[in-house]
Amino acid sequence: MVTTDYLWLWAAWGIMAYTVGHLLMGKTTLTSNGLEQTWIWDKKVELRDLAYAKLIRVPGLDWLVAPRLYLRTLMGKFTVIYACDPDMVEEFKRLSTELKAFRSM
Repeated sequence: MVTTDYLWLWAAWGIMAYTVGHLLMGKTTLTSNGLEQTWIWDKKVELRDLAYAKLIRVPGLDWLVAPRLYLRTLMGKFTVIYACDPDMVEEFKRLSTELKAFRSM
């Protein structure tokens, strides 16, 4: 017979497995129109709406702390997009640099 103690343990493991599954199966897509990430909940930001972008990472510890792109739109909405692929991290860096140059004109 399953007691409530075991039920809570299995529920915690289920939630962790659900989260890890979405992390492994999620996709980040950068197009000429926007940035999109599928995860537990999908995130989508149009590039024309961006006011601020900053790449946050700990160099050398990308395997431990996932690099992330912190975005703020012109309407004040905040979004965080994660990346693990080195090519995507470079694109994030390029995006934040170009946006800063564009907004400072």
